Amino acid sequence: MKRCRGILHLSQMALAEKVGCSTTMIGNIETLKRFPSPDNLNHIAEALRVHPSELFTENSTAINQIQTVYEVRERLEANIKKAIAEILTDEDSGSGSHH
Repeated sequence: MKRCRGILHLSQMALAEKVGCSTTMIGNIETLKRFPSPDNLNHIAEALRVHPSELFTENSTAINQIQTVYEVRERLEANIKKAIAEILTDEDSGSGSHH
């Protein structure tokens, strides 16, 4: 569950807000001090975009796929920002010859 949260860049507080429970409850579930009710389990899984059974699986294919998608997305965003910055720098220096 913590891994899913990390992939989505969600804090315990943000996940708790999405689920409608306390940050303490999220922490207790992640450290296996508590197990969520069926309703909370479904809400958590929905917020993390996985099937409930994936939340406590060490090497989940679905979670690995989600992580790959988010890593690719982050790289694409970084490359797009870099390209935009280079274009703006070229235009500011007057060397850009765009039509």
